[in-house]
Amino acid sequence: MLTPLQEKDFDKYIDFAYALALIPEKTSYPAYFDGVKTKAEFVEGARDAFSQPDEEILLYLENGRAEGWIHSYATPKERYVGQVSCSFRRGASAALDEYAAYLAEKYPGYDWEMSFPAANREVLDWLARTPGFTPLEHSRHYQMLFDQYTPAPEEPGVERITEENFEKFRRIHQTIDSNMYWNAQRILNDLPNWDLYVAEEGGVAGEVASVYQGGGCYHPYAIAFSDGAFHEGLCRRLMIRAMNEGKAKGAVYLPFFVDAAGERELDEMMPGLGFQLIGEFAAYRKKI
Repeated sequence: MLTPLQEKDFDKYIDFAYALALIPEKTSYPAYFDGVKTKAEFVEGARDAFSQPDEEILLYLENGRAEGWIHSYATPKERYVGQVSCSFRRGASAALDEYAAYLAEKYPGYDWEMSFPAANREVLDWLARTPGFTPLEHSRHYQMLFDQYTPAPEEPGVERITEENFEKFRRIHQTIDSNMYWNAQRILNDLPNWDLYVAEEGGVAGEVASVYQGGGCYHPYAIAFSDGAFHEGLCRRLMIRAMNEGKAKGAVYLPFFVDAAGERELDEMMPGLGFQLIGEFAAYRKKI
């Protein structure tokens, strides 16, 4: 059964939760098995559940023993429920059945998103067979460490986006953002926190949108082209600009997600840019 974690019991269960977060077959995203994120970051993020009004941690118990951990958050303004961490030693399907019923009562009408490593077959099988869930993304997760990266020379013609020229970015981003949380309007509303670049080549425009997420993470959230096709030269120019920006900001690592089915050329380009494959990522959404 599911039961709320009390703050007085936090120290009793935090090591259990962190140990599971290191096992791709047992845990969720964000990935603490990437070799970069630390236990201190995990503990700090988990402890926030007791100070944030729309966060909570539920333990999944079987015969009085903790077998699972669900740390979630809600954004009532957006009518959205997401996960901070979600791991199960055993009993994932039963725990998620109970959790789905709990959310249906607490957050009717909200969008619920979950993301897990493809290696977590029990949870992905549950998501695939549970009515209402639709797949959002299945990607290959790459990572680059900045201490192993020397800034590459930049080619001319890559333009930084500001509020004044934002329409150049919007025209490209709106071709891919219909199912994204970070659509063009939300990025514009949060523009000081983003690094946006555009460039053109042969009549095709491309974008890269990156954000420093804290904890040493500089994340290129999206890369896209106005005609929907892949353009290696344009992509390389934009990626190098983003990578150099991350290095200049003092970031520790850069994750990048490549569509597992539809971006073969980009997939093949990653090792040459200094990225290593961490695993595969799958995300699902359901209207509660």
